[in-house]
Amino acid sequence: QAAAGRLTSDAAEDPLAGERMSVDLDIELRSVTRHLRQEHGSLRSLSAGELVVLIAGGQSILVQLRNNWPVVTGRSRAGWDVAPVTRGFIGYKVRNNVDYSQFVHRRGEGPDPLWQEQMIIIRDVILPPIVERLNATISETERYSQPAPEPQRPMFLSTPRQQTIGLLSQVRRLRRLVRRR
Repeated sequence: QAAAGRLTSDAAEDPLAGERMSVDLDIELRSVTRHLRQEHGSLRSLSAGELVVLIAGGQSILVQLRNNWPVVTGRSRAGWDVAPVTRGFIGYKVRNNVDYSQFVHRRGEGPDPLWQEQMIIIRDVILPPIVERLNATISETERYSQPAPEPQRPMFLSTPRQQTIGLLSQVRRLRRLVRRR
């Protein structure tokens, strides 16, 4: 939805075409992109703190996938990889290059691929807190990266340099007065 943005998959390739079968998804965080545009006025690269939040979110996605993936040999479970993406879109690249990963399902639950079920859980449960933390971090970065406004001085006061020069000239006048007496 708004949090997940787009999910695209290369997993539905024709098995007869000789192509390698795998799961390859892009998760675009559109609401984060919108929030960044709104806060900054345009798109910009993520700050270090924002990138840390994005990376931590990727780890949460990876934990969800691996903890809920059935294990026979462990090969397809270990094949999951989640990489943060900041060029082209803000989000994640989710992959499992094990050739049979798109066909994995729980025993007795029918032919529906498990990766699709996991992506729905990730979209509905895992991504909303990530998006919320990332948006809050972007707001905080923008709030503290704005230059501090210069304090306004009243019009009748001179600049600090003029005040210093004026003070030195007063000191000279006082010295002259003291010497004359």
